[in-house]
Amino acid sequence: MTALFALATSLLWGLADFGGGLLTRRTPALTVVVVSQSPDVAANGTYSIAAQHGPVTVAAVLASLYPVVTAVAARGVLRERLRAVQAAGAGLALVGTVLLASG
Repeated sequence: MTALFALATSLLWGLADFGGGLLTRRTPALTVVVVSQSPDVAANGTYSIAAQHGPVTVAAVLASLYPVVTAVAARGVLRERLRAVQAAGAGLALVGTVLLASG
């Protein structure tokens, strides 16, 4: 349960970072706030749930993957290229997380 909520936290924080960058100056300020901060608020809520239902160490490690989510979203949606070192870093972060979470 903790891992599920912590992964949701990572996903939501990554989407919050990514969503804020997609908006332009022509977008009304309220729209910018709602689009970019709603996932952040949801991420904080899922992190709280994860921390209450399991070890904080697992929740913190899994939630810290949000930069990887941002990079993958930029690759998938905006077709941005990842350099080899960035792709290797994302892969190592995921492998390390699996090793830490498995004990």
